[in-house]
Amino acid sequence: MTRKIVFPALAVLLAACGDGLRSSATAPQAPTIRSVSVAPNENNVLSAVVSRDIANADSARVVYWTGSDAKQGTPFARDLSSGRTLVLGLRPATGYSMYVEAAAGSTTVASDTVTFTTGALPEFLAASYFSSATNFSGGYVIAALQNSADGYLTIFDSTGQVAWYRALPGETLAETKQQANGDFTAILTATHGGDPVTGRAIEIAPDGSIVRTFTAPSSSPYIDDHELSLLFKDGVYDGALFLAYNQRHFDLSSQGHSADTAISGHQLIRQDANGDQHVVFDAWDHFQLSDDVEPLFGQADFDHPNAITIDLDGNYIVSWRNLDALTKINASTGELMWTFASSLSALPSDFTIVGDPLNGFSGQHSARIIDNGDLLLFDNGTSHATVVSRAVEYKLDAGAHTATMVWQFHHAPEIYTQFTGSVQRLQNGNTFIGWTWVQLVATEATSAGTTAWEGSLITPSLPSPYRFIRIRSLYSYAEP
Repeated sequence: MTRKIVFPALAVLLAACGDGLRSSATAPQAPTIRSVSVAPNENNVLSAVVSRDIANADSARVVYWTGSDAKQGTPFARDLSSGRTLVLGLRPATGYSMYVEAAAGSTTVASDTVTFTTGALPEFLAASYFSSATNFSGGYVIAALQNSADGYLTIFDSTGQVAWYRALPGETLAETKQQANGDFTAILTATHGGDPVTGRAIEIAPDGSIVRTFTAPSSSPYIDDHELSLLFKDGVYDGALFLAYNQRHFDLSSQGHSADTAISGHQLIRQDANGDQHVVFDAWDHFQLSDDVEPLFGQADFDHPNAITIDLDGNYIVSWRNLDALTKINASTGELMWTFASSLSALPSDFTIVGDPLNGFSGQHSARIIDNGDLLLFDNGTSHATVVSRAVEYKLDAGAHTATMVWQFHHAPEIYTQFTGSVQRLQNGNTFIGWTWVQLVATEATSAGTTAWEGSLITPSLPSPYRFIRIRSLYSYAEP
């Protein structure tokens, strides 16, 4: 199978010793590719599984192309124990040529070429794409799509076309993302944050296989749909953070409701690597029903947390939509460290808002601590005098107790995203924003407030994705 071998220059050292003996360096053994075959991936027609039998190699990859297109390559893999290489991001119903490249030091060999033709996308995904005049600035975009009873964890490439997906028949998808180990996660539940329905979350490898499943603890039997973050210590899986909830019963007849009304309240759950679960923070212990200033019609929870972000010191920050507030929680003790509340909130705030013409946020989503320590929010704006949404960044000074607005972005024309929405700071300094309710628009905004890229999601389904998330690679995680 091997068709090309490139040997490095071989240096030979001759040393004359007193007894006339000589020594020489030995040429390294070149890698050998004994066989190569390619098969479809049952989880994703836009990928292929290349099996290879290689000897004496340090690493290997697959080089592939179609027609006259330029050759592309998978990342070089150093762990060759699986005997296979996954090829991702292919086009549907397209013929490809492929060969395996194996390396040992500076010696590289290539196999004979094999051919493979991808299958057709499911009809629903074939009709889903981002419409845009220009390509993304780079990478891919994750979105959870729903077609009737079936969910699709979907990733679009820089041209706006589907590049990767995992079908989840019979499942309702909520929050999806790529985690720090390169795997993807999806929360599978029909709840809106307070409904008494069970669900679970799953971790999915790039080949589409399910790695782990997460469920809520018995004390908080309902997993929330908004956030799941995997935790790692020195690159090793160390557990997970997610939200769950339980219900208590109240007599709300004086407010026009039932004398036996079930209300949901949330808990922040830390799951250890061994599966043990702990309640880090319980909303019932810190808030009361009257703190709900952003009631959601027909929903049963009074707090409605929708984002978890980890501060630079390792402690947790949770966004509470219905309270118009965020709280910082000690990761070890569960102590409430501070509250950052909008002027619209019923909660006292540990920060005075400076420089914000709206004097805070309303019904916020997607809170993120970025690399400089600032807090980036998607401000839905549900209770502002003019109901429009924006992305907004605050510099928090815990010593001076100030939250200074340092940046904001309004869409032109304005967009009102009543529910959901997302923000993400990119490595190039731009901000990726998801307007994900009714108008399904993704915007890459510059620090100067201009639009670097924008696309509209076109899909046959009505349910909206929870967030739009930018990633750099289908194979592994890198800062987008």
